[in-house]
Amino acid sequence: MPSNEPHTIRILLFEYCAADADLVAEYLDHIDLNFNISIVKRLADGIHLLDQNRFDVILLDLSLPDSRGIDSLRSVMKVASEAVIIVLTGADEEELSLEALQVGAQDYLYKDRLNEEILGRSIRYAIERFNLKRQLETHNTEIQYRETLLRRIFDANTDAMLILGSDYDIKFLNPAAGELMEAEPERLVGEVFPFEIKGGEVTELEIPDLQNKTRIVELSAVDLIWEGESALLVILRDITLPRSAELALKHEKERLSATLDTIVDAVITTDQSGAVERLNEEAARLVGMTQKESLGRPLEEVLKIKHPRTGKPIKDLTRTLMDPEFADAFTEVGVPLDSAKGRTFYVTAETRCILDDGGERHGCVTVLRDITLHKKAEDELFKAEKLNSISLLAGGIAHDFNNMLTSILGNISMVRIELDEGHEHSTKLDAAEKAALQAKSLTQQLLTFSKGGTPILEVTSVYDMVEECAQFVLRGSNVKCEVKSDDKLWPVDADKGQISQVVNNLLINADQAMPRGGTITLRLRNLRVRHAEVPSLDSGEYVCIEVRDEGTGISPENLKRIFDPYFTTKDSGNGLGLASSYAIINSHKGTITVDSSVGHGSIFRVYLPKSTRPLQAKAEAHKATEKNKPSKETIHHGKGRILVMDDMEAMMMVAGEILTVLGYEVEYSTNGEEAVAAYKAAKDAGNPFDAVVFDLTVPGGMGGEEASNLLKEYDPGLIAIASSGYTTSNVMSDYKNSAFAAVVPKPYRIKEMSDALHNVLSR
Repeated sequence: MPSNEPHTIRILLFEYCAADADLVAEYLDHIDLNFNISIVKRLADGIHLLDQNRFDVILLDLSLPDSRGIDSLRSVMKVASEAVIIVLTGADEEELSLEALQVGAQDYLYKDRLNEEILGRSIRYAIERFNLKRQLETHNTEIQYRETLLRRIFDANTDAMLILGSDYDIKFLNPAAGELMEAEPERLVGEVFPFEIKGGEVTELEIPDLQNKTRIVELSAVDLIWEGESALLVILRDITLPRSAELALKHEKERLSATLDTIVDAVITTDQSGAVERLNEEAARLVGMTQKESLGRPLEEVLKIKHPRTGKPIKDLTRTLMDPEFADAFTEVGVPLDSAKGRTFYVTAETRCILDDGGERHGCVTVLRDITLHKKAEDELFKAEKLNSISLLAGGIAHDFNNMLTSILGNISMVRIELDEGHEHSTKLDAAEKAALQAKSLTQQLLTFSKGGTPILEVTSVYDMVEECAQFVLRGSNVKCEVKSDDKLWPVDADKGQISQVVNNLLINADQAMPRGGTITLRLRNLRVRHAEVPSLDSGEYVCIEVRDEGTGISPENLKRIFDPYFTTKDSGNGLGLASSYAIINSHKGTITVDSSVGHGSIFRVYLPKSTRPLQAKAEAHKATEKNKPSKETIHHGKGRILVMDDMEAMMMVAGEILTVLGYEVEYSTNGEEAVAAYKAAKDAGNPFDAVVFDLTVPGGMGGEEASNLLKEYDPGLIAIASSGYTTSNVMSDYKNSAFAAVVPKPYRIKEMSDALHNVLSR
């Protein structure tokens, strides 16, 4: 409250004109007042200053650049209700000056008549008037309060009120007491109060009414003087309805709590300050905190959602969640949520505020939906689509590359036949052939990745295969390997060579992730997998090969690209190992997953479907292996007429030269239609072909598979050999169920072709 001496009077002057401000300051310097003055030119600057500081007197010019008239006065009064306000106006603004007094100013001064005497007198009188007014208001308020209190107590109080004498006899009671005790007040005067009174305590009573319903009454008593004698003022308050309401509210809260805990979505409620009031069980799971741990903490400390644009923690979470700019990210796409227990979830989030009739916020409700599995499924689908697109490109490249390698290897092998073993160029040919075979290996990886390397499935023991791989790959390594397996591990339908390649890749990566040594744990399990657990799999029974290392781990950025072709973090390697592994397992109708974090190692899991067939006995498997042993390194020469079909002239010429070297007569065709016509014409002419070598893939024309099927119908004795560098057909992996008698994969050397022809023509 403003006051006179001796404290310093703090004055705030609103004046845009610097000259007028200096003049006012000069007048004040000549007034016998202990003061300091602050000067602002704009209303906004003054309001800001009033928010930070208290002033006793405000000199307010009603003509400011950013505000004029009474609005300026009202704005100042909102933030400086305890200050004396004197408005400064022009002589022609008398009506405005009078309105200012009505609104709340203590005085007005005309600027053109201002001097130090008028200014000093106005400030002193204004302060005195203000203090007197406040004292009067305080006095009147006190009087009004007492009058109101008495009136409420004795005349208009809905609580039952009784005055008791020293013997607890009733001397006075209000109408409400009569209603509560169900009797006329006059009849109860003089009666003894029927209930026990405990001095200084508030007690609860249960009072039956005339309908035998129990009412709950709150009793309190205070000492007083009544008609010159000591007495008790007893107040009885019927709290039956509030107690019933409290009980109902309690039950409602219990029902609400039970309802919230059954809701699939996570629900978090906050108060008007943004502190957590409650969260349901699903929310507790996501944030990694209990209700007790989160209660009263700021929402940002409990719900650690990252900004969809920056990826950093959000400071004002409620405001950001309600920002339309990020609506899609929060409600559809999803954002990462870091749990207090170290896990990361992907969630959608939506916040609604609870507003009163005046629009004031009393709290907010945030609803979260865990879309982690959905996000994972989307990522898997995207990865599959991306890999499929790349695989088509890889397959095309492999096809062309294999054709070129066939020409290279074929010519090398033919030259080697013509040269003596000790020829000066033999070593150069060896080097060239080695390089070509390395390129062949790379091409095979591309084919596997592109699904061109269709698996030859047989019932296989995963345990035996994994154990063999571990012994081979980790021989000489400083890494220890532990193999753990479920009893009676289910068999799987697998291409042993391809699955071994996958396991080898995973073991090599795990070994390289632990340069200082450690332990690789190989765990083999029978699992019944649900689609919800592994979105990329159908629900069913699988054998899981788990490869766990204690290495350096994989960063989140690299983890997203781990299965991309040609992506590698190593100084050496082509980046096809994991991409090919993914393609192999996918072609086996399984999947590969990975969990990793920097500094905590990695876990790769390979899921293969359980076989519906029993595992082949080891003796039978051994016989089959012996039967399929490769031919000896011998070139077989022969005689006969061979038809070669290939759409690439260079390939036809190489194949023709190889066959000619082997002793055969050769004719050519560039597509299936030509091959069918040439074969029929030769047979009809009595000069049939002994065998046909078909390329399976002919862009824009009939391929070898269709042509061989047509010729097989024409001539059941057809001897056809499939030769391809890339195909999505199963012919190359399972030719016995086709019209072909043998296959010669591209690229091939003279030996592979001689072996195939020798085997089919000597039967």
